[in-house]
Amino acid sequence: MGRRSQKPRAGAGRPADERLSPEWAREIERRVRDARDTARYMLVSEYSRTFILYYDAASDSFAMNTPDRGTLFKRREAAERVRPLLGRGVRVVKFTLKGGKLKRISPFRGPAFGTKAR
Repeated sequence: MGRRSQKPRAGAGRPADERLSPEWAREIERRVRDARDTARYMLVSEYSRTFILYYDAASDSFAMNTPDRGTLFKRREAAERVRPLLGRGVRVVKFTLKGGKLKRISPFRGPAFGTKAR
């Protein structure tokens, strides 16, 4: 029989009383909050309740009436930066992912073509 290999244990090579720095503790807390946040953002062009286009960044096209084919952005700021590149009438809409299902949070507001660009 061969000898068992000695695996290094977690925490080996550092003192047992070493604590995380305040910066690392804040970063870990931020990452945990970020992982638990189910809010996502999608770029949409709304014409009516039955005709909504969802932007798919992978193919640089819009999917009609199928939000699950649109690109979800983790950060609203990222979606806001892409929005002006798509032209007038595109809005950022908030969705949530709960139980693996995509659910729209932002209400339908109708066509955005009559409004001024921001």
